[in-house]
Amino acid sequence: MARDQWTPARRKVADFLASYMEKHGISPSLAEIAAGTGMWKRSVEVALQGLEKMGIVELNRGLSRGIRLLTSRPVQVPLLGEVRAGMPMLSQEAPAEYINVDPRLVRFPDPVALRVEGYSMRDAGILPDDIVLIRPQETAEHGQTVIAWLDGGLTVKRFLRQEGKVGLEPANPSYKTVWVTEENEFYILGRVMLVIRDLGGCFDFSVEKVERT
Repeated sequence: MARDQWTPARRKVADFLASYMEKHGISPSLAEIAAGTGMWKRSVEVALQGLEKMGIVELNRGLSRGIRLLTSRPVQVPLLGEVRAGMPMLSQEAPAEYINVDPRLVRFPDPVALRVEGYSMRDAGILPDDIVLIRPQETAEHGQTVIAWLDGGLTVKRFLRQEGKVGLEPANPSYKTVWVTEENEFYILGRVMLVIRDLGGCFDFSVEKVERT
């Protein structure tokens, strides 16, 4: 495992630090972190060293409360793997996975994420296996990139509204614009706000599985 990746111990310590500092306004001592997380002191020290290498904390080793949190905890965004039959919705309920995103990149409420399939938005820089962060909404302005439900499937397209008509435009000349008619089952589910393609491991875009019971 790379030294700059999240581990369960690092995440537990980082979450405790954020909660403690928010509540008390000061950093906890090593003993308080150990007691609050149920970890051995040495394990806490190792986790803190890892967080320091990641740029999450700054350690002033000569002080008993010498931990400075440099960034807030990651936002857990549900990564949706499928949409139930019937009226489609982008819901944060019971996702199979989460991605952990720097909070500075998520400045809108109730974000959800989807993994992209296909090349229809290639020229807009949206490629297969990219993850798009979506702000759920039922309407869109002309030209905005949206997630839409069309005849039983999800699609990422540019929303068009021209001369009273509504269309979904690809960003690839190999695909055709779809003009929506009354015969289509069509809903706008959300607007694409951010495209994630973390080639170098620069951000905490890790995916966490959720165990089903």
